[in-house]
Amino acid sequence: MVGGMMALPAAWAFTHPMLMGSPNAHIIAGLVASLDSLAVVDAWRRKGIARALVAEAEKSMSAHPTGKLGAAVLYATHEPELTDFYAGLGFTLSPDGIGIPTPAGFICHGPIKGYRFSVKPLRTAVQMEPLPTPYGRQLVIRGVLPVPER
Repeated sequence: MVGGMMALPAAWAFTHPMLMGSPNAHIIAGLVASLDSLAVVDAWRRKGIARALVAEAEKSMSAHPTGKLGAAVLYATHEPELTDFYAGLGFTLSPDGIGIPTPAGFICHGPIKGYRFSVKPLRTAVQMEPLPTPYGRQLVIRGVLPVPER
């Protein structure tokens, strides 16, 4: 093995205070995919392996085996020095985390200290904009869930 990664539904949705015990946790977890633990053996770096792994994560997380739509966005948790790598793959750096508007309010999630989030839309309807929220300057991601106009 020369490299590997973990790409999963957003597991934090099941422990988020706004979602605990709600069937909406499954919906959010399925619409927001997480890329974590991307690694390539030193001797095999700079050969396109990490790029290929990320492309495979995008493909597999945006599709559903039954033909239904998969995730709307993919975010990567990474060290600050990998920001340019992810930017080169079309990801946008999130200042302090992500915020997803829902009918009940913003669901915000941030990286652990010392790490960053970079986010890539997997659907054309998804729009992202850094905005101030009660939890810092979040990358607000619209188009993940249908939210009624106010």
